[in-house]
Amino acid sequence: MSTFLLVIGALLMSAAIVAAFRNLTASCVCAYAGIWAMRASGHAPVPSGVLMFWAIAVLLVISITMTRGHAPVIPARARYFIAGGALAGMAAGLMFYQAGAVIGAAAGAILGGIAFSGLSRQRDFRTVGRWIVSAGLPATVTMSLIALGIQGLLARTSL
Repeated sequence: MSTFLLVIGALLMSAAIVAAFRNLTASCVCAYAGIWAMRASGHAPVPSGVLMFWAIAVLLVISITMTRGHAPVIPARARYFIAGGALAGMAAGLMFYQAGAVIGAAAGAILGGIAFSGLSRQRDFRTVGRWIVSAGLPATVTMSLIALGIQGLLARTSL
């Protein structure tokens, strides 16, 4: 059963990465479900207090999306830059454990939005800033949860 839950967790984490480039709220939910499956398998020892913190973060992302009423109109290319930047920042921040992964994901999302505005010659920085905040928060939560799963697996295998 533990191998089955580990595979389900890995598939949910992979789906979260793919969903981060399309539907940001769904990616948060997939990543959180993946963490729970990996923890239940016993292959990723994640403390329950950490899971509670990230549950609140995921609920905040979901509630912000629900109260907004409609999805923000963000160009697909901008969303790709922001989510890709968060993924790259998370990968770079993995060297510094969980805090580094969270800070790296947030910084990567910001830098991805800045890179998009420079490449697309978008000079309205208020609009780009709104896009960074709207897409960056869910992308940062998703990538941080994925980093938590990776670190849990690495902690288990190094024992």
